[in-house]
Amino acid sequence: MPDRSMIILEKMMDIASYRRHLLASNIANADTPGYKAKDISFKREMSKALGDLEVGRIDKGTYEVFETFNTMPNRDGNTVNVDIEMAKIAENSMTYNTAVQLFGRRARMLRDALKSR
Repeated sequence: MPDRSMIILEKMMDIASYRRHLLASNIANADTPGYKAKDISFKREMSKALGDLEVGRIDKGTYEVFETFNTMPNRDGNTVNVDIEMAKIAENSMTYNTAVQLFGRRARMLRDALKSR
């Protein structure tokens, strides 16, 4: 059985990576008439993943995407606010980078434990 903490950290990275893709797509479509900004809830997706892990199931990365309404739509119906999206990207990057660092530390701990045998 794989190490539970490694599975959780891998899932954190997967969710954050998917979210980064959505947020970047929002920014890329900031000038597209009628485009609706999209996002996922990192907290909800992690809770769902942890629940799945408890029953021995590993989700394959299907996330509940929703439209965000952070600001009033522009005259053309676009709901992207670049400043808000950039703030979300910064927050999401910190989450991803933290998971990567913890994953690396855990991998080193496991490697060192195997060496000491």
